Amino acid sequence: MKSEDLSKFDKLVVKKLRELLITRHKVVVDESKQQVLEAASKFDSPDLNELVFALRRIEKGIYGQCVICRHDIPADVLEANLTARLCPSCQTAMHEKSDTSR
Repeated sequence: MKSEDLSKFDKLVVKKLRELLITRHKVVVDESKQQVLEAASKFDSPDLNELVFALRRIEKGIYGQCVICRHDIPADVLEANLTARLCPSCQTAMHEKSDTSR
C-alpha cells in the first residue's frame, strides 16, 4: 500500500477510535493520535484493541495486507471494515472452513 494510502487510513482509524471513545466510553479527547491512543489504552475493549492493532499495522507498513496470504486487501474492503485482516479470498476460505466444521 502506498504511503499516502497508509496516511489516509491512519487518519480514518484514529477518527473511528476517537468516535468509539466518545460514544461508548464517554471519554472526550482531541484529535491528536497520541491522546487517542493513550485514552484507548485505559480500556480493555475488543473494538478499541482491534483499531489500535490496525494502527500498529499501519506504522509497520503492513496494513492492508492479508495476514494469511500477504496479498493486498482491496481499499473498499478496508473502508467498510478498517480492521479487516483477510483478503476476500482468505475470508471466503475461512468462512467455508468454519461452515464445514460444524
